[in-house]
Amino acid sequence: MRKSNFITLALLILAVTVTAVFSLHGCSGKKEDNTTPDAQPVTASQTEGTTAEPTTAPSTSEPSQQPVNPDILSKALFIGDSRTVGLMEYAGLDNADFFATVGMSVFNAQKNRISVPKVGKVTLNELLSNKKYDKIYVMLGINELGYSFDSIMSKYGELISFIKEKQPNATIFVQANLHVSKSRSDSDKVINNTAINSLNSELSKLADGKKVFYIDANPVFDDADGNLSADKTQDNAHLYAKYYKQWGEWICRKTSEIIKGE
Repeated sequence: MRKSNFITLALLILAVTVTAVFSLHGCSGKKEDNTTPDAQPVTASQTEGTTAEPTTAPSTSEPSQQPVNPDILSKALFIGDSRTVGLMEYAGLDNADFFATVGMSVFNAQKNRISVPKVGKVTLNELLSNKKYDKIYVMLGINELGYSFDSIMSKYGELISFIKEKQPNATIFVQANLHVSKSRSDSDKVINNTAINSLNSELSKLADGKKVFYIDANPVFDDADGNLSADKTQDNAHLYAKYYKQWGEWICRKTSEIIKGE
């Protein structure tokens, strides 16, 4: 009787042991199934060349997020009216010089004595005679609207020639005049976007693609109809402060593109 019980107990222990071994083998297999390549974290190398749509828009669709070289304007000069004053005050282009004041035009740019930060009160001739620049940006024209285009362009041409003479090694960038809002354009017989576009078209002809380039930031700030976006201006002519920084970054990127393409 005791021998029979012993055999029964031994068989029971053997059965339990075999069952345990097979159970362990089954969990191990399930674990291996969960570590197939499809369940692995995706690495950068695995996604290269794929056509999956990104969850966020590429950085190229957001100009203000593009890398900007902080030194590209370290030897730059900006010449202009109240909009250029806005660049000076709000764009963060601290390494550049600004010969700019409210009401400046091609008719008085060479006559006025302007207070230039970190330089002092000087005429344009004095400034260009005593400092060397590798890039000079000119944005004038909106205060001149109302005069004949012939007289405006004649004085503009004289100004560009003067800058070339004083700074023969500088690259000159003629900037398009920014548009005004639709409400201003529709109500003003002198300063309106039709006149601004006509003047800008003439200004673009000053570019030679070698030492003088024409750049136009209007698409950055325009609405769908080609007017300065109403939500980007308070007075229908000047940008809100935060957009001057965007404009400054755009100038840096555009300059870099032109220099690389030369």
